[in-house]
Amino acid sequence: MGKFILTTLIAIFAIGATSVAEANLLVNPSFETGTLANWTVDWNGSNIGVVTSNPQSGTYHARNFNDGGRYQDVGIVEGQQYQLTGWGYIPAGTGTGVWGSYIGLRFLNGTGGTGGNYQTNLEGLTRNQYNLVDTGLVTAPATAVTARVRFGTWADNPWLPVNPTDFDNFDLAGSAIPEPASLLLIGSGLVGILGFTRKRKA
Repeated sequence: MGKFILTTLIAIFAIGATSVAEANLLVNPSFETGTLANWTVDWNGSNIGVVTSNPQSGTYHARNFNDGGRYQDVGIVEGQQYQLTGWGYIPAGTGTGVWGSYIGLRFLNGTGGTGGNYQTNLEGLTRNQYNLVDTGLVTAPATAVTARVRFGTWADNPWLPVNPTDFDNFDLAGSAIPEPASLLLIGSGLVGILGFTRKRKA
């Protein structure tokens, strides 16, 4: 019985010491409002709309009819880890010149300066299907106060990109590490229960 209690308590302590994933920090991440609400124009915003013709899942998705970009800013905590996932679809074709599509995560400081940029370019991935972009866990640098989630398709005038390109189901999650005080409390409880167990055996 004592070994079982010890094993259980150690497992609980280990779980408490690991990072805890948070809920999606984005608003309207899958465009299921049927609008681009909460997604700010980066450039050529009128070229991006919300349609129902090719969702990765759900009913709606964002469609870039030519070139343009959108982003959403989220307040974050420096030193904490974050992970962005999102889906992008590019049809077959070559466009008429230099172009690209991307999904990215950028950390910004209080003056808007970039402190870290994690971007995946999609044009080299498999066409005519949705591809998952995943930054993995990345740490917000010191002085970072904002995470900017970005997507879009660009082309240098007068060239045109392959279009339309589709984007769907973004997820930005944080990974919070328990504070030292919380870990100390867990450890104190562990020691206390072990001591009580030993007294009962005596």
